[in-house]
Amino acid sequence: MENQSRFDPTRKTVGATYLDAQKAPHDVSIQNGDLTNELMKSLVDDLNDAIKSQPFGDRTFYVTVHEKKDITMPRAIKRVLYNSLYRPYPEDDTIVFKIFPTSNTVKFCWCLPHRDEMDNFLMNEFMFDKEFIMRIKAWMNNKLEYFGFFKDFDEHWWENDKFEDSKMEHKSKLLIPS
Repeated sequence: MENQSRFDPTRKTVGATYLDAQKAPHDVSIQNGDLTNELMKSLVDDLNDAIKSQPFGDRTFYVTVHEKKDITMPRAIKRVLYNSLYRPYPEDDTIVFKIFPTSNTVKFCWCLPHRDEMDNFLMNEFMFDKEFIMRIKAWMNNKLEYFGFFKDFDEHWWENDKFEDSKMEHKSKLLIPS
């Protein structure tokens, strides 16, 4: 098969499927439901899969979620999850969770929008959660204390073991930071 997927040999790649949909006659429409709920549900599913995979056994680890649009597929959203043993550096356009496999606990660390969107959030900060706006301001000013780090006497940043991330609660079948 031309453009065969490496992940599922019975289908084409996502890019080939996307291009085929773009070439379809314009009188064909695609029905979609509530995309926000679908994206949240699939994020929870992906996060649960990352937890079940136990990439580091029983050791506490972090999952960094990066969602982005592809230049060649502007109507598609690509989600990539990265697992790490150590607290990741806060980068724009990421959502980070701390996973405790032994207690089956998930904590929310942060959610940062893409750098290009941050000014829009700040110009309309009254419309958004205060903590979300505070994190954007802290990130822009390189205040890593707000992300669970501390600076030693030599001006090096280290993970702050005493920092408390937000607990996650089970609500309406979705994990939501409290």
